[in-house]
Amino acid sequence: MQPNLARGKTRSAERLLESRVEATAPGDIFLVCSDGLWGPVPEGQIAGILTAHRDLGLAASLLVDLANEHGGPDNVTCVLARLGGG
Repeated sequence: MQPNLARGKTRSAERLLESRVEATAPGDIFLVCSDGLWGPVPEGQIAGILTAHRDLGLAASLLVDLANEHGGPDNVTCVLARLGGG
């Protein structure tokens, strides 16, 4: 079902949530994004930008631009965070 705010129809958040446990290390980057990014942009291109750019603000901007270039069907949301420590 396509979200329709005017009619109040949305998909259940439970079906859109993915959860798993992974090992992490200092310097790892977490990406939280909407389907406006992960839908049209191949995972390899997303990983390439995250690998090539240390500045997360720049990387986020480039990811949004890339989603728009790929004809993203709706809004694009992208949040990046790098683990510290060590």
